Amino acid sequence: MAIVGLPLSAYSNELPVLAKPVDIPILLSGNFGELRSNHFHSGIDIKTQGRTGLPIYSAYDGYVSRVVVSPWGFGRAIYVTHPDIGLTTVYGHLQSFSPKIDAPVRQQQYDKETFSIDIEFEPGEIPVTKGEKIALSGNAGSSGGPHLHMDVRDTKTGETMDPLPYYKKYIQDNVAPEVRSIALYPEPGAGAVNGSSTAEVHLPAQFGSPFTAWGKVVPAIKAYDKMSNTANIYGVKYLTLIVDGDSVYRRVINRYDFDDTRAINTLVDYSSVVKNGSWMMWSKVPEANPLSYMLQVRDNGVIDIDQERDYKCEWILTDEYGNTTKRPFVIRGQRMPIAERKLQGDILYHDGRNTISKDGLTVTFPPNTFYDNIDLSVSQTPSSSYLSPIYDIGSATTPISGEYTIEAKIDAVKNPEKLVFVRINGNRKTRVDSRYANGMITATPSALGRFAVTTDTVSPVITPEKPAKWGLQGKISMIIRDNLSGVASYKGLIDGKFALFELDGKTGRLSFTMDPSRFSRGKQHTLEVTVTDNCNNSSVYKNSFKW
Repeated sequence: MAIVGLPLSAYSNELPVLAKPVDIPILLSGNFGELRSNHFHSGIDIKTQGRTGLPIYSAYDGYVSRVVVSPWGFGRAIYVTHPDIGLTTVYGHLQSFSPKIDAPVRQQQYDKETFSIDIEFEPGEIPVTKGEKIALSGNAGSSGGPHLHMDVRDTKTGETMDPLPYYKKYIQDNVAPEVRSIALYPEPGAGAVNGSSTAEVHLPAQFGSPFTAWGKVVPAIKAYDKMSNTANIYGVKYLTLIVDGDSVYRRVINRYDFDDTRAINTLVDYSSVVKNGSWMMWSKVPEANPLSYMLQVRDNGVIDIDQERDYKCEWILTDEYGNTTKRPFVIRGQRMPIAERKLQGDILYHDGRNTISKDGLTVTFPPNTFYDNIDLSVSQTPSSSYLSPIYDIGSATTPISGEYTIEAKIDAVKNPEKLVFVRINGNRKTRVDSRYANGMITATPSALGRFAVTTDTVSPVITPEKPAKWGLQGKISMIIRDNLSGVASYKGLIDGKFALFELDGKTGRLSFTMDPSRFSRGKQHTLEVTVTDNCNNSSVYKNSFKW
């Protein structure tokens, strides 16, 4: 069968010249398209020398089209649209905005009495020029350390594209990708590897040894890119599989649609990701193939070993600079028994709406929840630890594209607002969005696994940090935490007036720096902070300080 699928071209022939967003040498801590938990990395992470507060500059003429402030994600982020070149650049994890951006944002935060905000601006409201300072770098949101996250997006389609071609002249890279291991997976019921129905993994010391197999198999590789002048590891941009001189699989991650980001889990052995955090990239393509624009593939990336001979294979890994690593390997065809596949539960079709109902439990999957036709079991086990049985919905190692619905009967409860539908992962319980009405609880998880219903009657905990110094430093700080359902909202009042407390989602730190334009110096101030969780349990902290 011929190769099918053509990767989209990410760029025009001549790229516009974008200004550097920082005035220091550019080193990356993350590259575009890296495989991360349930999503591709949407841009590049630029190191800021371990510091915050570095000036951030607009890449091109345009206007601020959107500003987002959140305890999570990008934290503080600025979106700048550049009409002349059809691009929008995004700058994330910022410490602060320039005054002309900060003023309208802060005004809306005070008007709506909220720290988290998402604002869109018209083209003429906040114009910016190429190289204009628009912010200071920071560590806000879901950031693992100080850096600038930068996206380059197609304004018309909303797709995000690799920024590296615009900035590669500023970055040295003569280091090729590095292979950590290779593997061969038998197709369930259709193949065997070394006499087994489980995968065989070869570490570097075993790279010269052949795999023995029969039937349908899927090659895989664990590898990372490297760059000069840094010890960081990155995602591999170009990945090709050759079998007996022919291309079987080619993957190019140069752009993607955000609607497809969870489909990252189809590019890897998702079971290995869930169980041990190992990103083993394979050639297998699912029936739905949502990432067809990234792939050129033959026979869905599955190799049929039907002759007793050596199949000469090679993985080829290449980065944006052309640095290339080739990893040859051999699959030795050898007749061996192939274990029959045992189905687990009902057959569900990826392109249809699927509903399973039994014993007061109904599970409904919208069309395209699954990437392949699968067999899936639904069961429930009585439990004295929860208000409901424990619901087992398929396997946590099966990737899905998004939310589905679980509906379950619940015995009469006195305080239904305290109910929490949770996903159970070992000793860890995480809240799933749900609602209760008329003796039924309806939840919308976005992963398969184990679930149950419990209650949360415990109020959030508010722990002040060095309150004796608040007046001296002019900064109030505390840690807020919740035991189960999670913090839903918070509000801080100083002298009875709203104060714009900022929440760092990573640490749970709630802080406010006294603003002399809103509060008078040299007097005693009263503080009241209220924190409420998703089950409407609230805590109130009161104190006073002189500033």
